[in-house]
Amino acid sequence: MKMKSLKHLLVIAAASGSMAITANAAASEWNYVGGGFYDFGDGGFYLEGSTHVAERLVLNAEIGDTYDTILRVGGKYLTDLALGRAPMFITAGYSDYSFDSGVYFGAGVSLEIDQGLNSTFELMHDTAADGFFRFRSGLTYALSNQLNLAGSYSLNNRGWDNELRIGVQYKF
Repeated sequence: MKMKSLKHLLVIAAASGSMAITANAAASEWNYVGGGFYDFGDGGFYLEGSTHVAERLVLNAEIGDTYDTILRVGGKYLTDLALGRAPMFITAGYSDYSFDSGVYFGAGVSLEIDQGLNSTFELMHDTAADGFFRFRSGLTYALSNQLNLAGSYSLNNRGWDNELRIGVQYKF
């Protein structure tokens, strides 16, 4: 891991710790830490964290270590809008790849399919490396009140490799 990546990992660890301290007392699907297998051109691992810091604001961070190190730090604004039963959110943040950085922005929906089975769909644009779009779909399956199996697949355009994640999430 490069020194720049190590610094990013330390920043994420510090941010995650402070987010956990300031997290809402109420249970939220957005309060979790997780990790697992990550395939983005090469196999590796990912770590992620998210916390509901205000009624409509969620902060999140993720780092993936494959051939290149990927860092994304940002937030989600939970809107009053919905597509049917699926509440919509707006997302934006900073992205850093080992060779370039940029900002990302987009929108998505979160839907409870069945008790313990949730899905998320996001469409984002990332300005790094001349820009590309990402459509991410994901599922979480509750093993218990605090432990989820999680998986997602992202379709990327403009020659970017698609992304696959399989892991676990611990909800707090």
